[in-house]
Amino acid sequence: MNSTNITRRMALGSLGAALLSTVASPVLAQSGPYPNRPIKVIVPWAAGGGGDVIVRLMAPSLTQRLGQPIIVDNRPGAIGTIGSLAAARSPADGYTLVYAGADSHSIAPHVLKRIPYDAKKDFTAVAPIGAFPLGLVVNASHPAKTLAQFIQMAKQAKEPPTFGSWSLGSSGHITMEAFKQAAKVNLLHVPYNGTAPLVQAQLATQIDCSINALSVLEPHVRAGTLRLLAITAKERVAQFPDIPIMREMGISIDMGPWIGLFAPAGVPPDIVARLHDAIDATLQEPPIVEQTKKMMMVIDHMDQRSYQNFTNSEFDRWGEYIRTAKVTLDQ
Repeated sequence: MNSTNITRRMALGSLGAALLSTVASPVLAQSGPYPNRPIKVIVPWAAGGGGDVIVRLMAPSLTQRLGQPIIVDNRPGAIGTIGSLAAARSPADGYTLVYAGADSHSIAPHVLKRIPYDAKKDFTAVAPIGAFPLGLVVNASHPAKTLAQFIQMAKQAKEPPTFGSWSLGSSGHITMEAFKQAAKVNLLHVPYNGTAPLVQAQLATQIDCSINALSVLEPHVRAGTLRLLAITAKERVAQFPDIPIMREMGISIDMGPWIGLFAPAGVPPDIVARLHDAIDATLQEPPIVEQTKKMMMVIDHMDQRSYQNFTNSEFDRWGEYIRTAKVTLDQ
């Protein structure tokens, strides 16, 4: 073998090594302990909404606990499915999370004719945040003083009383469909475009009753313009200790729409555990606990496996309500 061939082979070998290192460098740059770069949380709702506020409230503590910035990415639309799809298609590396909830992961898959993801198979339920209790209200001028009276009046009415929700196919809408089934009462749905128009319609007595977030209803209940008949929660809410929960009235609806943080399916278990623990610890910090109380949100704590089982069971539970009510949305 002559020296020219040896030199050529050495040169080619060096070039190949250089090319290999160039190709591999992005991967090598991402290696190391998790996390080593910013973590994105997709919020599939508009900026300024409840979900957006909660994630931004949690972000500073999560940044401190995880050692990397938390970037909030709002991608609203289609009952949360646009942002959820973006999360489902992201790499399963722990650097993309999505604010998930009953609307996007328990309701949308059942009411939309076509949905671009599998709510059970395409996500890992990382950690719960909690739930928003809902309140069933009537105008203060309504003759019903209690939920039992309202149900009795509705059953005796010649025409179905009307109920309002903030959107067709929303968790408020489906909660009322569940209420109708449990109370064995016929009500006519009137959807509105948001919680504020819904409140205004209720104040103007354009509808007989409505379901809305407690945080939205509170000032009107305090002012005496709306009457709160019952709350969807596991136990009585501290701000309204005299108002019964649905279950006390024999209606088996014991929580409002749930919310939490999900990741794409396939994220390594150790990363999921790290994220879960950081989220859970964040939700135990006194300032955050106090702020969520003001928002009328009930914080929830579960281990990751229990939370995964919970969200799967919620998918089935809401689906049963929807099938019975035959609720569908055109896309």
